[in-house]
Amino acid sequence: MKKVPEKNTQEKILDAAKKVFHRKGFEGARMQEIADEAAINKALLHYYYRSKDNLFQSVFEDAFSKMASAIIEVISREVSFDEKIKAFLDVYLTFLQENSYIPWFIINCMYEKPEQLGEMFRKQHINPKQLVKGITDQARQEYNLELNPMHFFVNLLSLCVFPVVAKPLLKEVFGFSPAEMDRFEEERKTEVPLFILNAIKGFEPGRPVKKTKKTRSTNEL
Repeated sequence: MKKVPEKNTQEKILDAAKKVFHRKGFEGARMQEIADEAAINKALLHYYYRSKDNLFQSVFEDAFSKMASAIIEVISREVSFDEKIKAFLDVYLTFLQENSYIPWFIINCMYEKPEQLGEMFRKQHINPKQLVKGITDQARQEYNLELNPMHFFVNLLSLCVFPVVAKPLLKEVFGFSPAEMDRFEEERKTEVPLFILNAIKGFEPGRPVKKTKKTRSTNEL
């Protein structure tokens, strides 16, 4: 049986930090708790990452690069428009489930360091406009639908991100238990693509998807 190589110290720290940030969020996480989770002493943690900000940045970049690779793979598949949307949303919603602290980091970056996010996209060789345009071009070819790429992209992300950001509110208003919240997030993987596909094609819920000659006129990017 092939021996699995042990993780190095930095990998252990990143794995531990991811778990703690997921449980406590950025503000609630403590360096000592992360050190305990990684089974190292706090001094060694500070040797590798001098501050919680630096550690969080590394955790985010690691998670973002993995998500970016998965999304690029999905977008590159030679599958139908429907299957591509479903696969994209499955990857993105799973990413948000496993990294619930990420949206808060992105929101802070948007106001404080928007260039930081832009740099991450460039590092991963991702051109969001090009990716989204590829999907909307496919909608035109398969369904003769004219979709505004920018509005489509924003609508798609909003449906995914809002429940994560609003999780404390949802728990309070609807009285969700942790298990119910997990089930709700899992259901979003089915509900969101269904909602998106129904909305852009304009067919009645429950009816099979059919190609249509109806064209919606919207502004191009």
